[in-house]
Amino acid sequence: MKVYVEGYGCSLNQADTAAIKALLKKNGCEFVNAEKADIIIINTCAVKTPTENKMLRRIKELEAIKKKEAKIIVFGCLPKIHPEAVRKIDKSVILIGPKLEDLCRFFGFAEKGFSPNMDMEYENKLVATIPIARGCLGDCTYCCVKNARGKLKSYKVNEIKDGVRKALQKGAKEIRLTAQDVGCYGFDIGTNIVELLGYVLEIEGEYRIRLGMMNPAHVIDIKKDLADMLREERVYRFLHLPVQSGSNKILKLMNRAYSAEDFIKLVEFLKNKVRDITIATDIIVGFPYEEEEDFRRTVELLETVKPDITNVSKYGVRPRTLAAKFKQVDPKIKKFRSSVVSKLALRLSYENNKMLVGRKGKILVVEKGCKGNFVGRMQNYKPVVIRENRIGEFVGVEIVEAHPCYLEGVLAT
Repeated sequence: MKVYVEGYGCSLNQADTAAIKALLKKNGCEFVNAEKADIIIINTCAVKTPTENKMLRRIKELEAIKKKEAKIIVFGCLPKIHPEAVRKIDKSVILIGPKLEDLCRFFGFAEKGFSPNMDMEYENKLVATIPIARGCLGDCTYCCVKNARGKLKSYKVNEIKDGVRKALQKGAKEIRLTAQDVGCYGFDIGTNIVELLGYVLEIEGEYRIRLGMMNPAHVIDIKKDLADMLREERVYRFLHLPVQSGSNKILKLMNRAYSAEDFIKLVEFLKNKVRDITIATDIIVGFPYEEEEDFRRTVELLETVKPDITNVSKYGVRPRTLAAKFKQVDPKIKKFRSSVVSKLALRLSYENNKMLVGRKGKILVVEKGCKGNFVGRMQNYKPVVIRENRIGEFVGVEIVEAHPCYLEGVLAT
């Protein structure tokens, strides 16, 4: 059977795409261009309206170039979040939600579904993304992904550890532990992310682990032990903690289960305990009922916390979410607020990065850059661009120039 696969979305989706390719390869499928394929699989994301629109455009493009008798499988979150939109393109499209067991059943594969220790076909052999859980414990009023992925299901520690060991044996140097919410890993099976890290780090070798996104509400109770673990050399000093808003009124409407003050205290604690830690966060502007005072509090929170990375989104209505029924903010106001926060985020990132100029340290070089250069990661996961091809190596560098989104380095003498 001739197949074509492409995937989009979060690191969890990227891991699913790698798993799909490995399953197809194992079962004797031949990979070809979309125009020649008998079956086309597109692994979709639909967390935001612009992303959904991008997916729909791509499905239309695939419909236009596929062989007449070929089938298109739309996999991932979109079939669960907005199946009607896909059906409008072509009723013959096959919709399969984000469960590999359903895809295996469709093809008649012997595999029962996903396991963290299964074979994966990664684009970058140096970077392995390993899901440690599916679903989450949250009930955010704006989130449509919970309708696609459901409640938390954590994978067993031994499965994850075996998956990490297998990835390292195949040449991976960076291990990304991912989930819809890494922070609540293990809550359903009597463990947590800190204990999991302890078991994984029993594996010998020179490698790095990067933790995925964590809801701040779930980090607060484990912050001390987590901070201790982040000081371990093989764990990147990096946390992605989406605050979403600096207004407690808005956080309550979002059902985020923490206050702005909780978030500020959490970040202050982590910065005091973990030297040079990189804090990434997310902001949603223009959430329903967001007034000027609420927006001002968000700006103040960012100026207080000074995150290294801030991902900014304009709120958009998603299907079958509670927030879709709320009073919406004028799109022009959303656009203005998004511009203000985006400019602030870049300024804060640049100011933080400038403080690293002159610093010497070790980076792990894991990918090619876009201009013939190469990109490595510092201990705090900040990207450093160098000219020399040292892919797969740990090398000493000195930071010589800062930019809002990356650093420039030269090999240290």
